[in-house]
Amino acid sequence: MFQRRNQGSLKRAIDQASDAELRDLQEDLNWRQERVAQLEFELSDTRADLARFEGRLADRLGGLQDRLGELEAEVEQARLRAAHRAQWRERDDAPELQADVVEQFRRTWTRKEKPAEPISDKPVSDATKAELKALFRALAKRFHPDLVTDPEQKRWRSKIMAQVNEAYSGQDAAELRRLGAQPDRHAALVEKSREQVLADLRAEIHRLDGVIRTLERTLQDLVNSHTVKLMLEVTIAERSGRDLLAEMAAGLRTRIADLEAEYARLS
Repeated sequence: MFQRRNQGSLKRAIDQASDAELRDLQEDLNWRQERVAQLEFELSDTRADLARFEGRLADRLGGLQDRLGELEAEVEQARLRAAHRAQWRERDDAPELQADVVEQFRRTWTRKEKPAEPISDKPVSDATKAELKALFRALAKRFHPDLVTDPEQKRWRSKIMAQVNEAYSGQDAAELRRLGAQPDRHAALVEKSREQVLADLRAEIHRLDGVIRTLERTLQDLVNSHTVKLMLEVTIAERSGRDLLAEMAAGLRTRIADLEAEYARLS
């Protein structure tokens, strides 16, 4: 029985290999799986670059931005007090000045501390970058949760891809190799007719087209974000010898000095 079953499987494999329609659909499916892996790589790469850049922004400008925000709230409060004094002078029936704008600002806009993300700034050779990219794309094609429909498989793959993204962000090739060494979880094989196999392939191709559109929109939205545009401007400026972040910091300091002078006059 075992031998007959193997012979039947071999015959089906030979028949499928010589089936042009089936082969074309499989190639179409493979292309879409590769496209999903490529888009996931581009998303992960952009997010890692963005996280590193946000760290630079926080180091160079974060304190100045916080101080500017506080000063703007304090000056607004001082303006309200000055206007209140000008209107009511020392009259006994003067109403109390209502809102504490400064405290409202601090509660609403003060940045919350976030746990540091495992983003590495260590220099990486071109060879290592190429290896990281190849490892990530191979793992994305194997473990991306959108490449399966089974809920349990999706959950398991999501956990693996989270580890893959973390390792890639940390530029940890050893961890990516370790993740690649673990076995796949294969779904139980079900005997299907040729018509069922063709229908499943077409349905999967259609589903992956939707996944690709979603990933492309997500990537485009990220690329069009203000922070990514600023990151590109800073990078282009650095190539021409300009420190755009230093220029921005100087502008913030000038604005802070102006507000401090105004606050002193109003007080």
